[in-house]
Amino acid sequence: MRVGRRAAALMAAVAAALGVGIRPAAAQSVTIAVSAIVADSVSPAPQITVAALPGPPELGPYSVSIELSVDPQFRTVFFVDASSDLTATFALDSLMPERTTIYFRARLTNVQGTVVAEAREQHPVHSWLRLVAPLGGTPTIVNTRTPRFIWSSPPITFPPGLWVYDLSVINTATGATRLLRGGLSDTTFVFTDSLESNTSYRWQVHARAQNGPPSDQITLVSSSTFVVASAEQPTFTLFYQNFPNPFGRGTRSSFTCFWFDLARASPVTLTIYDIRLHEVRHIVPGPIGGGLLPVGSYGRENLGEQTGCDQRLAWDGRDDAGRMVPPGLYLAVFEGAGVRTSKKVLYRGP
Repeated sequence: MRVGRRAAALMAAVAAALGVGIRPAAAQSVTIAVSAIVADSVSPAPQITVAALPGPPELGPYSVSIELSVDPQFRTVFFVDASSDLTATFALDSLMPERTTIYFRARLTNVQGTVVAEAREQHPVHSWLRLVAPLGGTPTIVNTRTPRFIWSSPPITFPPGLWVYDLSVINTATGATRLLRGGLSDTTFVFTDSLESNTSYRWQVHARAQNGPPSDQITLVSSSTFVVASAEQPTFTLFYQNFPNPFGRGTRSSFTCFWFDLARASPVTLTIYDIRLHEVRHIVPGPIGGGLLPVGSYGRENLGEQTGCDQRLAWDGRDDAGRMVPPGLYLAVFEGAGVRTSKKVLYRGP
């Protein structure tokens, strides 16, 4: 301890003799900035910026480094890079594993190879690919023979980007590929060829990073099938949610529309009830007819566009006597072809 104090005093005396002061060591730090963070998740190939505040110049030059691992102890590192610049941006040359937590470690190292500052972060990684539409129930019903397929992928940097997609539609019964289109860069596509009505299909997307290694690719198949509904011969009897909903005062429409499909000829009723389950309005039987209705799709003014409304299957908030009903919640009950189902209808008043 005495030697240390004597050395310090001697250094102070020398510094005083030379007319200089002893400078304290600057605070040393390093920070990490990861691009494209959404809800704390990162892109499979983000840019990573490391910025450092160096220490005393006599221990320089300094360097910064970045390491990535799926292990918080960094026993196995799958990406490492370094730079002599104190602020450096690093780009990955391959995709990080999807749906996995990745650990980031940045270090500031002096000329002696000593780590003088360190920072750590962790983030989950986005899925590489997600199918969006048509997707839903089993099966999903579409009302056009040329449906629009939609999927999504997170942005990735170059390299390994950009994404390239192959889209295919598969006949569920035969397993044969009905339609195929490769080399797509967009995440939405409509085939010019028409699909067959009343046929079950699945669809799949193959995504690959254009400049990445062979491992940077994935194929997803739709979890549910879809069927193109035919106006002449629907595959299923369905009662759709009315639209718009709500309707009436303060909305864009004074009436609401009903659609339904009949897979076989059947008597049909469509009745509006109030919350006490009192009958308010009979839509069917009504202007569209009564008794036995033939097979078909009902309610569309323009089948396939999904924007039309057959006014014979619309309700304007009046009861069977032509009187306006009070605003509130109502129930539309459909019965036909062995199916009974209901939808909630919200009326805001005249």
